[in-house]
Amino acid sequence: MSESTQKCPSCTETVPLEYSICPFCGFGLLEYELRRFAFKPSIKEVFLRVYAFFRYPFKTSEEFGFATESKGGNLLLLLFSLFLSLRYYMIIIKAGIGFSSIQVGNPGEGFGFMLPVSLLLFFITLLLMPFIVWIIYKLLFVIGTWLMAKLASMLGSEASTKQLRTLVGYSIAPIVVGEFIGILVALITPSPGSVGGTADFEAFRTFMESFYGSTIMFIFRILMLILWAITIIYLSIGLRVVGKMAWVNSVIAITLPIGLFVYFFYISGLVGG
Repeated sequence: MSESTQKCPSCTETVPLEYSICPFCGFGLLEYELRRFAFKPSIKEVFLRVYAFFRYPFKTSEEFGFATESKGGNLLLLLFSLFLSLRYYMIIIKAGIGFSSIQVGNPGEGFGFMLPVSLLLFFITLLLMPFIVWIIYKLLFVIGTWLMAKLASMLGSEASTKQLRTLVGYSIAPIVVGEFIGILVALITPSPGSVGGTADFEAFRTFMESFYGSTIMFIFRILMLILWAITIIYLSIGLRVVGKMAWVNSVIAITLPIGLFVYFFYISGLVGG
């Protein structure tokens, strides 16, 4: 075997190096090599793959079918969790909660200071809440993609759960952008009032209903629904390419589970406040 040839791991026949599929047994040589070396993109490569996917969805979906990985999905989920947490922090500030201070230590014993509750809430929102939100959505992601893969398989998909998770991970990029916009929307939305310095649950619930009932937040929810529709379209393309299935089946396999998720997390809130 020369430097310009390779041996097929399946049938052991000698094959030209540039072949991606063995002409003797049909074994996927390129897919085997990519899995063998466990493709791990850098952060820069993740964002380049996001750009490529939404510009060239068919071509990039083929690449995702071979070079499966979880880093892209994990990174985008983390950004989603961070932006969502910061949006809620902005709403808490709008409500006027936490502008008092708490005493740390004992000034009489030489150590003590007053810590603004708003600052404490900021660090909790920035460090603790994103991690908790990430865990929750990661669990939903794992379970949801597994169920989606089973449904797609029933409809004739050849895509594995790992391939589908790679596709879903990159397809949520519009939702991440939407949550970033949500931070800005929360900043410019007029406050319907103030809960005050005490975190009264009933008062805060009333505030949230009024806040999300505003015209600006209503427009934001419509925007999120549009972004979810974009996610469904691109994910359907990806499953169509990787799963080698009919367009109708691909759309059904994607729209049904995501549609249920969107209904409970967005539409029901849109209608019922």
